Amino acid sequence: MFRLLRQELHFRRNGMIGWGLALCFFPVVYVGLYPSFAEQMASFQEIMDLAIYQAMGISMGSFEDYMASTVTNLVPVILSIYAVVSGAGTLAGEEDDGRLEMVVASPFPRWQIIATKAIATGIALLVILSIVGLAAALTLASISSQITTEVLPLDVFASLLGAWPLTMGFAMISLFLGAFTPNRRIASAIATAVVLISYLGNNLTGMIESLENLKWIFLFHYFDASANALLNGQMGSDVVTLLLFSLAAFGLAAFFFQRRDITVGVWPWQKGKLPA
Repeated sequence: MFRLLRQELHFRRNGMIGWGLALCFFPVVYVGLYPSFAEQMASFQEIMDLAIYQAMGISMGSFEDYMASTVTNLVPVILSIYAVVSGAGTLAGEEDDGRLEMVVASPFPRWQIIATKAIATGIALLVILSIVGLAAALTLASISSQITTEVLPLDVFASLLGAWPLTMGFAMISLFLGAFTPNRRIASAIATAVVLISYLGNNLTGMIESLENLKWIFLFHYFDASANALLNGQMGSDVVTLLLFSLAAFGLAAFFFQRRDITVGVWPWQKGKLPA
């Protein structure tokens, strides 16, 4: 199993490095340049007071608000795209490429195969968030003498790592869809729709009072991207909810992967057809 895990991590190596360095753009540029236009932030706050920006958790009233709006609010959304690509591609993608049948033919049982892929995906997400968190912490440390803030570099690092349960939830949804749907295209499309609906739906429930009772169905509801979370961390109940959801999605992925006919490319309720 450890050999299989090393192989899975090797496949994800370039993705971890590339996504990690690319996402460093947000803390390095936005936070690094903050001292040069900090005085102008007050004029932007009037615009940010509009309901739509408040619902999206965007505020420029203080450095903490600015940091949360430009880094901890956006990085998890973009990283969810990687979670979708990695989760859907690890089963459906390998099947489309003809590699999954060789993996299944190995002496490892299927539950070990999918568990290893889930662990590798989780490690990849954690590595990417660690790279971005380290870049954000170092950037804040470099400008700390030019600004007034209660946020410490370690707070920023921990805040970005706090997005791991959310991105892991989307990765496990994608892993389940990769085991359930006929191919990678359908799995990726559905998983992407889930991310967008969750993000936009959570924002809408903050804007429209009549929809407030629906907020619990959106995963982004369980991730606090505000300045308060930057200072105090995520709520324990939200973290537990996201982890339990990820575990349930993984359970569904394992269940359907155990019963999947490899290379057939059909829905679970359909029977494979022999080529003419």
